[in-house]
Amino acid sequence: MNTEGQPRRARQLKSRGRATHAIMACVLIGLAGCAGYRIGSTLPSDIKTIHIPTFTNKAKQPLIEVQATSRAVSEFQRDGTLRITGAAEADVILEVTITDLTLTPLRYKRNDRRTPNEYRMKLTASYKLKRTETDAIIGESPKIEGETTFPYAGGMQAAIQTALPDAADDLGRRLVESVVELW
Repeated sequence: MNTEGQPRRARQLKSRGRATHAIMACVLIGLAGCAGYRIGSTLPSDIKTIHIPTFTNKAKQPLIEVQATSRAVSEFQRDGTLRITGAAEADVILEVTITDLTLTPLRYKRNDRRTPNEYRMKLTASYKLKRTETDAIIGESPKIEGETTFPYAGGMQAAIQTALPDAADDLGRRLVESVVELW
């Protein structure tokens, strides 16, 4: 396009108009990508409180249910979408069963390929979210996992106890995401 005959001001306005159109197009494309996104909970509006009884432990590792429950409660409190209450006041009850705790070697000692020095811990659980009044299941997941990695140091039992809080925290975060967003 020949712009030699146009006054300078007209060329500037035309250039700004193109820039404005380009910016608007980017904004519209960006907004279209967010059309299905929703901020906050996708739970029914009448659900405001939750009761979380101590998890059931079906894994072979004793006493992990207490720490996992405590960490999940902390994550729900941190999220703030649902208020933790006793069973009598709760709109819903979250029943969680820990089904497995697995350890997978990740790295081995340089000079001994049979001796692991780093592991991945996975804490696997299932859950059901039930309405308190009707016992109707409004959400569930047959498998949800929390995980962490840890170095092997000392005995295996001590290493597991050291890593368990991180895996339980991750499980708690994933529970909150799954329950609050009900995918």
